Amino acid sequence: MSFLRISCCALGLSTLTLSSTNTFADELDEKELGTVIVIGKLEDTPPSDLVGSVDVLTKDEISYEHVDDTLELFTKVPGVYLARYNQGIINTDIAIRGFAGDGVTPHAKLLIDGIPSNLHNGYNELDQLFPLGISSIEVFKGTSDPRYGLYNIAGNYNVSTRQDVGKEIELTLGSFNTKEIQGYAGFSDDRLTQSYTLGYRTGEGYRDHTDLDKLSLGGSWDWQISDDKELRIIARHSTYEGDSPGYFNSPEAARENPRDSEPFARLDGGEKETNHLSVHWFQSLSNDVDWTLKAYSQTFERERWVRFSEGGSLSNRFDDQEQFGLISTVSWFLTDDWRLNWGVDYAYEDVLEQRFSTVSNDSRQRAAAFRDRAYDFINYGTYLQISHEFSERLNWNFALRADKLTGDFVDQLNGQPRDMFDFGTIIQPKFNVVYAASDRVNLFLNAGRSFQHPFGASAYTSGDRNGRDVSVNEGWELGTQFSPHSSITVRLSYWQQNASDEFINVDGTAQNVGETDRNGFDVAFNGDINNSWSYWGSFTTIDTEIARAADSIADAQGNELRSIPDFTASLGLNYQVTDNFVARVHLDAQGDYHINEANVGGKFGDFTLLSASADYDAGWGVIKFQLNNITDEYYEYAFDFGNDAAFTIHSPGDGINGSVSVNWSFE
Repeated sequence: MSFLRISCCALGLSTLTLSSTNTFADELDEKELGTVIVIGKLEDTPPSDLVGSVDVLTKDEISYEHVDDTLELFTKVPGVYLARYNQGIINTDIAIRGFAGDGVTPHAKLLIDGIPSNLHNGYNELDQLFPLGISSIEVFKGTSDPRYGLYNIAGNYNVSTRQDVGKEIELTLGSFNTKEIQGYAGFSDDRLTQSYTLGYRTGEGYRDHTDLDKLSLGGSWDWQISDDKELRIIARHSTYEGDSPGYFNSPEAARENPRDSEPFARLDGGEKETNHLSVHWFQSLSNDVDWTLKAYSQTFERERWVRFSEGGSLSNRFDDQEQFGLISTVSWFLTDDWRLNWGVDYAYEDVLEQRFSTVSNDSRQRAAAFRDRAYDFINYGTYLQISHEFSERLNWNFALRADKLTGDFVDQLNGQPRDMFDFGTIIQPKFNVVYAASDRVNLFLNAGRSFQHPFGASAYTSGDRNGRDVSVNEGWELGTQFSPHSSITVRLSYWQQNASDEFINVDGTAQNVGETDRNGFDVAFNGDINNSWSYWGSFTTIDTEIARAADSIADAQGNELRSIPDFTASLGLNYQVTDNFVARVHLDAQGDYHINEANVGGKFGDFTLLSASADYDAGWGVIKFQLNNITDEYYEYAFDFGNDAAFTIHSPGDGINGSVSVNWSFE
């Protein structure tokens, strides 16, 4: 169904909030119709101009978590699923809306305080933050958010860092000789608010040869220059060094010895470093016009030593990426009922991508380079959005976004330059509408177009610049939110997304899949049983199909896409035992998936994981207990480098593990 046909049948957009302690809808002005789902205690009202399916994970649900990879915090967010590689600096990635989480199809934009944090290939980089320094995590699912273009194919993740006043120190001891310290300090006077974060984590890991050392330092300075001007500066530095246990080359070996490291991977591992500096400016130009400007500079450097099989060779992979950008947004309140948003953004990436053979499989010593690529990638984007509050029961907005891609490429092995394909101006319409049918029932629909762009060498050519185009995605979501009783709120929606000429990335090489279809049902619910007990949960079905296969995989037509689980589900139960003691239980589950487009070789990746935590305020400090995978269930990540299951790789997940922490807070 095309975007225009979807728009003509628009019904509306609803609000649903999931909170472990209260119903967020009760706190909103009845005119603010949105789509926010909140898990945790709501402290600040999320921005009311967010549209589509928005999920918020609050600070109280984040701060007690202790994870090797910060992306693991997303396990509670409805509809989000994880790919757990467990390979040192290549550890975890996340996915939504029927796209793969293992990097084969970059599809969502990650932002920290509104600043992009994707690598050039679309991987999400969040290890520069520790849980104690995060204020909230917002996830937007769908194609109708006009604010972003690049990687905003199926939605975006926006992480906000803390700016509150207070001081905290937290020490943790955990399984596998894990030790962690986190610290936060926030100060404020009449005009200046400043905050500082520290995080350090070390451990030996569930599997052999998975030692890690992770460090993060950050600072934020916010000046309220006047009543209508504000300036914020953010700086961060982080490092992550980790050994890698390697992939098992058969599912049987992985199940028999899940804690072992493959002998051929004894030199696997690597390190990464991230540096970030951004400036955020806010100004009220008049009573009706607000302007924000964000400028940033950041670097991502990764070096990895990897050997995938006994018959393979040890290689060195090095990536050095520098990113610069500007993001400007103007909001003009034309009348009490009409609003105009205009956004402009510019992103520049300078990328060095190298791969080296090694002197031998027993030495971390580089030999000849077999990949040496240097390229610039530039994205210009702009959007215009008009919003109208037709009545207290009906709101709608419409936007047009345009993106332009350009850049240069040099293969430094042979000196051959390339130009980027001429993708033209990429136009993306977006539409949202919400209608409150009654005090207890809302109806909604959102629709939009997004694009998947080639990256790396695949975006450039030495021949016909018109020989390739972006993959166009069109998606929509229709649903309802209702509260049949004061103790429960339910959201039910159906979503669909279709792509033309979709490609996947396998080991740095783009492979065309063809036309694809994705759809599913989302169910989310929450409620308070009484003053002590509360609950939340979600269930998402995911159905994918290669509707028209590319010539190279013609036999895959009608098959499912790789690496996408059949469903994802989450259930949480909180019990406030006393005023100073709270206990939590969390069940996280997902279905299995095919490991190639041919749908051969079996299905993998399903699990049901049970975890629990408890916090006890002893007066002098808070003691925190956390226990993960209580049933010690076996689960794994699996992948096929080809399309015939002739060579598959398997990485078991962590068995039962736990931690105890002590948190001291100071005024």
